[in-house]
Amino acid sequence: MAALTPWQDAVRLAAAHPGSGLTASSRALYRDLAYALDRTPTDLARAVAAWRQGGAAGLSVLEEPWDPPAGPFDRARPALLAADFPAFRPWRNHLSGDTLQLRLGRDGLWYGYESDAGREDWWPRGAPDPDPVGALTDLLGR
Repeated sequence: MAALTPWQDAVRLAAAHPGSGLTASSRALYRDLAYALDRTPTDLARAVAAWRQGGAAGLSVLEEPWDPPAGPFDRARPALLAADFPAFRPWRNHLSGDTLQLRLGRDGLWYGYESDAGREDWWPRGAPDPDPVGALTDLLGR
């Protein structure tokens, strides 16, 4: 495994901190780590959510859009439609709806994201899954 960058290590440290973001000490940790790396506390909070979702792979999914080869990505939209989910718009490794998004990681797992309608402010949620229907089902708590 390659060494973590300073940003990845900061995210890892913040993710390991219990109750992150909820207590005064956690908010201070987020503020200080983010400031030291020229990021915002919100950037760090979103990255921590991605790390907790899938470790370094989850953080990569958050920060590095990529163009997946034909195959699982191309089969995902018909599978989601067959499972009675609404249509999703593709962009690179993302499939986006109004408030839900799936991202295909380089590890072959699907990662769920949520946003308020019309905001395009995506936050990692749920557990990664090799099946896009499974990832979306987990995200929705079905």
